[in-house]
Amino acid sequence: MKKTRFYLILVLLILAGCSAYRAAHRVAVFDSKYGPVQSVDRRVDFTAPGKVSFYDDVQPILERRCDVCHSCYDAPCQLKLTCFEGLERGGSKKLVYDSARLKRAEPTRLFIDADSVDEWRRMEFHPVLNEREQTAQANLENCVLNMMLQLKKTHPLPETELLPGTFDISLGRKRECTTAEDFSEYSNKYPLWGMPYALPGLTDKEHQTIVDWLKQGAAITARPQISDQAQQIINRWEEFFNGSSLKQQLVSRYIYEHLFIAHIHFDNLPAREFYRLVRSETPPGEPVVEINTDRPYDDPGVAKFYYRFRKIETTIVAKNHTVYRLNRSKLDRYRQLFWQDDYKVDKLPSYEPKAASNPLKTFADLPAQARYRFLLDDAQFIVMGFIKGPVCRGQIALNVINDHFFVAFFDPAKDAISNDTDFLARVSDFLDLPAGRESTMNIMSLWYDYSSKQKKYLDAKGRYLAKLKPDKSGNDINYIWNGDGHNDNALLTVFRHFDSASVVKGFVGDIPKTGWVIDFPLLERIHYLLVAGFNVYDNAGHQLTTRLYMDLLRIEGENNFLSFLPKDKREEIRAGWYKYARAEFKNYLQNPLRGIEWDTGIVYSTDDPKKEFFEKILEHAGPAANADDYLNRCPQESCMDKKSGPLEQRADLALQKITMIRGPQIQIVPDVTFIHVVTGNKDNDLTYTVIRNKALSNNSFLFGEERRRVVDDDTLTLVKGYVGSYPNAFCRVHIEQIDDFVDDYLKIKDQLSYYNFAKTHAVRRTSPNFWEETDWHNKEYLKDQPIEAGLFDMYRFNRIALKSDAQFKW
Repeated sequence: MKKTRFYLILVLLILAGCSAYRAAHRVAVFDSKYGPVQSVDRRVDFTAPGKVSFYDDVQPILERRCDVCHSCYDAPCQLKLTCFEGLERGGSKKLVYDSARLKRAEPTRLFIDADSVDEWRRMEFHPVLNEREQTAQANLENCVLNMMLQLKKTHPLPETELLPGTFDISLGRKRECTTAEDFSEYSNKYPLWGMPYALPGLTDKEHQTIVDWLKQGAAITARPQISDQAQQIINRWEEFFNGSSLKQQLVSRYIYEHLFIAHIHFDNLPAREFYRLVRSETPPGEPVVEINTDRPYDDPGVAKFYYRFRKIETTIVAKNHTVYRLNRSKLDRYRQLFWQDDYKVDKLPSYEPKAASNPLKTFADLPAQARYRFLLDDAQFIVMGFIKGPVCRGQIALNVINDHFFVAFFDPAKDAISNDTDFLARVSDFLDLPAGRESTMNIMSLWYDYSSKQKKYLDAKGRYLAKLKPDKSGNDINYIWNGDGHNDNALLTVFRHFDSASVVKGFVGDIPKTGWVIDFPLLERIHYLLVAGFNVYDNAGHQLTTRLYMDLLRIEGENNFLSFLPKDKREEIRAGWYKYARAEFKNYLQNPLRGIEWDTGIVYSTDDPKKEFFEKILEHAGPAANADDYLNRCPQESCMDKKSGPLEQRADLALQKITMIRGPQIQIVPDVTFIHVVTGNKDNDLTYTVIRNKALSNNSFLFGEERRRVVDDDTLTLVKGYVGSYPNAFCRVHIEQIDDFVDDYLKIKDQLSYYNFAKTHAVRRTSPNFWEETDWHNKEYLKDQPIEAGLFDMYRFNRIALKSDAQFKW
């Protein structure tokens, strides 16, 4: 046994030595041909006439063909091509998403965690541009970007009807983050893995433009300075945020910790100009030096810091584009909320993690109703932070929610809990969040601890309300916020698309399985759990405890919803949401409905109180509601928008039939499908999104989602325009064939029938017009939403299965 172990270790050492020798030899060969590795300054004062410009010529190609996959944290090999700095930084073999990580990883956020190429090299990023002798030959032959493009040109996508199954496009596929020295081995092993991967290649003109730019040294000119108008606006806002009073400092901290992920847009500036609110070591008037902490409430590490606005220099992509608007009326609103009441701030709160991670402790001096109204004013943005979040991928995080549900909010003028600053301060110990503790793998112990604290909070809440309402009168419809009669953030719909999600205003889609009603302490904890307090670079323990804690918050929101339904129906309805839940969840759920033991103040007249309650909310919200979703909630055989033109009405009436599909056949279709209806006038073409809503028996497990699928309850939602950042499929149909398209869609029942449907109507990865259709959707989205739009991501675009495939693959 000892001999066997000895020889095994010896063999492994020999293999490791051989591998190291080969790697060293390859580097030596490149040293001999192109000189040693050296720092390269690519900045030039101007682009000479006849030369290729990065901003004018190259960046538009990267945006259209490369950024659709190489952006955000899920960019392959962390190679972000959304700006020159990402290209210059290069790639890394380290994973951002690592559910098995036992220790926190060092963050690698572009523009934040390193300021120079040398720093990125020390963080083990390898170059994809030439960093040896600057000759035309070396600029191409020692350049991974050129090698990848040339590999694609030499070995283009196979000219087959469908993408062969040999292409792995799964999120968890094997990563091969090659360097220039290793590229020969890479290309021999994976000849079809050129860029763009598993998609059509660049045109000859696009390819040559990038090659010419690389050949001339990949030079770049300085970006233009921000305009005088923008600087004046920023000066006014930085003056506000950096006020010296204790009250102003606390208010600024509160706003910053909610806006740190925002893409801030100032009125009167260009539609595509956005900024980030950051903490800087330098005061206004000097260049921003951003303080790089993991979380927005971490100790800044300096005695004095400043809130500054930093322009976003990357391409705007839909998956992390969360817009927040600042203007004069918003400034007036801040002053109305936080300076109208007479209160004092005598001492600033600490940045100690246990306290700073709990906003109900940290900001106890600020009036609760002011904080709640601040959140409600832009509720879609706040909830979108949890849905899009500081990350770009999150199946484990998002499987805590259902695929489709409605969200409403307690009225801040009615709800005592959301108004009582003192009560919330008293119970704040029960509302601690996981980020306040050291990351740990003792998951179940933490879950029981936090669930126990939540029960104590709900018991305290029940006693508090009992004193206020000795008659035990329950919630009625007036406790639902109606947007103050004008704010369309009052009602929201959440769609989950497996590991991404979307939030839209209004109640969109048919009546869902569940709903949430959110009050101030719940909304605040959701933000600090999943946005401010979540760190994608932290270990598995942090990620799992965050997911488990969100179970408790989801249940709290659902129980708030149940409090508006008849008391004798609540247990039955909730039992339908948690079929086959694990034992500890059953024990938790079998406890009394804490805080909502009283009957509702709403009188119901049907045997479907859930549906009736949603209808009452829509009526109550009035102008702030999206009440007439005639595509999904048509009370008769067909509905139409009388304000629409005849072609749009024709498309609406035909496509409505898709929403009637229920059950197993839906599992064949993608999560998100964009439909392009061609009208004959390109300026009047129509766009729809079909969303698949997958039903589960419950949401109480981290894993094994497929085992909890209830395919008989699957539904489809049809939306005009765009919902979703990651389209899984494109369909293109002429208005004259719209009825045939719908008929074919209704015939989908298995793999073969979907294959036949897609063969006629889908734009495939191998389609000659794939990029044309992608460009059309991106332009259409930008035309429709000039500020909110971003580039769609093709990372999850599905491969349509071959007829001969043994298993249907997406």
